Amino acid sequence: MKGRSWGIAIAVAALGALIGTVQVTGSATASGAEAPGSTVTLTVGLQQDLDSPNVTAGYLVSSYELWNLQYATLTDKAADDFATIPGLAEEWTASEDGLTYTYTRRDGLKWSDGEPLTAEDVAWTINTSRDQEWINHSATTANLTATALDDRTVEITTSVPDPKLPIMDVYILPKHIWEGPAAGDITTYEALDGVGSGPFTLQEWKPGQEWTMVANPNYWKGRPAIDQVVFRLYTEGGAMVAALENGEIDAAHDVPADLFVEMQGRDDIVTIAGEQGGFTELAMNGMQGGLGDGHPALLDLNVRHAVAHAINRDELFERVALSIGTQRDTLGVSANTEWNPEIPEDQQLNYDPAAANQLLDDGGYLDTDGDGVREMPGGGQKLIFRYAERSESSQSAGIRELVTGWLAEVGISTEVSVYDDTQLTDVIAAGEYDIFVWGWTPFVDPDPLLSYFTCDQVTTDVESPLYNDANWCSDEYDALYVEQNQELDHARRVDLVHQMITLFHNEATYVVLYHDADTQAYRTDRFEGWLRQPAGVGPVLFSNTSPTYFNLRPIGAGSGGEDDDMSTGMLILLIAGGVVVVGAIGYFIMRSRSRRDEKE
Repeated sequence: MKGRSWGIAIAVAALGALIGTVQVTGSATASGAEAPGSTVTLTVGLQQDLDSPNVTAGYLVSSYELWNLQYATLTDKAADDFATIPGLAEEWTASEDGLTYTYTRRDGLKWSDGEPLTAEDVAWTINTSRDQEWINHSATTANLTATALDDRTVEITTSVPDPKLPIMDVYILPKHIWEGPAAGDITTYEALDGVGSGPFTLQEWKPGQEWTMVANPNYWKGRPAIDQVVFRLYTEGGAMVAALENGEIDAAHDVPADLFVEMQGRDDIVTIAGEQGGFTELAMNGMQGGLGDGHPALLDLNVRHAVAHAINRDELFERVALSIGTQRDTLGVSANTEWNPEIPEDQQLNYDPAAANQLLDDGGYLDTDGDGVREMPGGGQKLIFRYAERSESSQSAGIRELVTGWLAEVGISTEVSVYDDTQLTDVIAAGEYDIFVWGWTPFVDPDPLLSYFTCDQVTTDVESPLYNDANWCSDEYDALYVEQNQELDHARRVDLVHQMITLFHNEATYVVLYHDADTQAYRTDRFEGWLRQPAGVGPVLFSNTSPTYFNLRPIGAGSGGEDDDMSTGMLILLIAGGVVVVGAIGYFIMRSRSRRDEKE
């Protein structure tokens, strides 16, 4: 999942601290033991606030983590390898023509508020998201019709061949809560109700400070061994790392690269460089049907190629990312690397300042007054690009320093403005930029992220921002998207996706700088059961389906695991005849993601 910030994002504003009604005094001690009756709290540090708890409005990775914990999906993904496994549905069957799937939900499902979770909730979510074109659902549900055959059975029919089925990994919402807001503009609903079907549900959100999620006693796998998860916000990575080292938090996400390296080798902290297809890109305003006033030179493909050739991505990866991640220059559309094409050598846009200068010279972009800055052909407007820099990234300043220097060497000047994620979201939606640097984290299936760059995702109303942030549009790309969206032959579909990514690369509206790693760290003295997704290479937090949280348990609290029948979120103290018996059970969960994919 990566999420990006869009729409109604709320920026991180304050250093994380112990605040208000959030109960953290029961956090596991250094020995892992809990005081009788205390609250078992996992505290996670990060630098990105929620943009919205509303699944129809939010876009950030942080919001996807909340949704993964609060809303279960019909089918789930295995932690090890993303294999499709049962979720709310315990089984499913397919029709001979592959256009109809019938899912049987588990018996006795309930929402966290005690209301029954039925097939009608599933049908209502799918059909309403299709009709209202919920941006985080519609890539999956656009061609689907769902019918509740009875309380436990839902039939889903697709109007076109769909290579993603039988996977149904959209968040299922409680109809009895959401049908009211859905009667109007559902994106304006605050979604602070805290009603869900996942292992944890939202209890409280303090924008700019933290949000707290509490164990769901009605979760179908059983109550988690952790009572609550507190996500605490930090405005600076160093303060977050210090809190981890001092034992104020249990885990940290998006650790700055230099501090990540410094922590490696400690006995009390494990560092994880998780890979799941996320990437960092420099985007240029393509101005093809969108809003705004981007620099006219960026409409010229040769100028965009010159920008790409001016950037030394190898040096950037080494100096800024400290070589943590993967040096790759194409879109990451999936955590599965089979979707990554190899760009032919004659189409690569590697560092070559001589080629950049030649392209600009040949295009008539000359420095006629000798001030070091080129002008548009025939004179006039100088090549001064507005560079929008994110304040909520530990790498943004380093990237900007290098990139602006390299651009200056080929006669392109920059004017830098720094924005938090909320502000940058608005700037991008309005098209009032020339260059920005951000990133995405994809789903497992490539379709959602690929859909973001279709023509119908170009923003035309600043009040309703869409995903196509670089305002790039191509009929050829759109045609390939539709074809891969309905291609059932897997090998053929992979080839189509490779063609799309190659086309996007060659258009150079995005210059993909590198595929970044999710730099995370957690303490070893408090909880056990951390799961990487996928196994061996993925992160432990903010992964595709977030299985870690349900699998965690305090050290010394019991064996836990998937084979336990009973589940509890606290230690049970039994005292009889001077004998103390302490027991606690952990378990295992999964998640789904957009976000998509999700920007960082």
